Amino acid sequence: MKNLVLGIVLFIICKAGAQTPASAIADSLYAVGNYSQALKVYETNPQSASNYLKIARAYKGLGNKAQALEAYQISLKMDKEQPIATTEYGKMLLTRNKFAQADSIFGLLTARYPDNPEYYYQHGRALRKLKRDTAIRKEAFEKRYVTAFAKAVSLDSTHLKAIGQLALYHLQQSDYPEVEKLCFKALESDPENIEIMNLLAQNFYNRGFYTEAVDWFEKLVALGQKSAFIHEKLGYGYYQERMYELAIDQYNILLEYDDEHYGTYHILAKLYNHIKDKEKAIEASEKALYFKDLPLDDVYMTLGATYRLHKQWPEAIEQFQNAIKENPEQGGAYHNLAICADNYYKDKKAVVTLYQQFVSKFENNPKYIYTVKLAQERVKILNREIFMDKDGN
Repeated sequence: MKNLVLGIVLFIICKAGAQTPASAIADSLYAVGNYSQALKVYETNPQSASNYLKIARAYKGLGNKAQALEAYQISLKMDKEQPIATTEYGKMLLTRNKFAQADSIFGLLTARYPDNPEYYYQHGRALRKLKRDTAIRKEAFEKRYVTAFAKAVSLDSTHLKAIGQLALYHLQQSDYPEVEKLCFKALESDPENIEIMNLLAQNFYNRGFYTEAVDWFEKLVALGQKSAFIHEKLGYGYYQERMYELAIDQYNILLEYDDEHYGTYHILAKLYNHIKDKEKAIEASEKALYFKDLPLDDVYMTLGATYRLHKQWPEAIEQFQNAIKENPEQGGAYHNLAICADNYYKDKKAVVTLYQQFVSKFENNPKYIYTVKLAQERVKILNREIFMDKDGN
């Protein structure tokens, strides 16, 4: 290793010309990542803007951002006309959450170099971060950062980071056609850009275009992308496309991220109902009940639906009664309770009472217009049967 460093040192000294041997040695140490040793030499060199820039970079290499910022500031005080040093300083300000200062730096750079797309992109980043931290004039900041990203893209149509930020903004505004336009343009330059593909997948998902969303989320998984977000969206996409087995696979993967999440078990219970796997549906429902905070009516509804599907009427009745106890405004529970009783009770008058209870409570609720009509028709039929049975006796 020593021979390697020595060889690099000798090479740089030969190339350095007027550069002093000490400076050349420090540069060689910096080049091979020996930042601490490089700093010791730089700090003994004569003070100059270029030397303090090297000190700043060495501190940056060590991860000492506070010292790096200080060195950048000294360098720029000595010589303000350093676009590279100014750019590095501005980027570091962003990493230290000094957004107002970064805004000032990149605003100055865009004014000096109006044809440089990178400066507009970095300015947009600063403004976007500043918007989050500023209690007032948020709309003004939003307009400024969107304009900055758009300017970067107009100067360089292949600036993928700027396109990504612009697409993200339009996604948040539900401007889906613009998101597609930007993302597909970006993919022409980099067909496997993860960030762009993710935005495109979300774009289709938010629009309810689940077939397209599934395609893009599958591509992300094929490229090695794994996250709870991706698996949850992919699972729900499969669910909407009635690809229940594939959806189950995704929600089971979600349990690897959080095996105490009520919602995952609840959806799994519904999915197992779709494939008529009663045992797993009950197991998932019971786990959902265990992990969910109150109220529990939706889980009782799912468990009741499982038992109803398999014509286990007493068990279904019990779960729908539990749902009503949890939420007296759960209309579906009243209707399902009446249906299950209709299939199980011999006392048809008791069944009529349950249907009438549902109708009287929800007949003016637009959500239950159709089921109320069905219940009313069933009451008419049951009353005729009761009358005929009574007349026959």
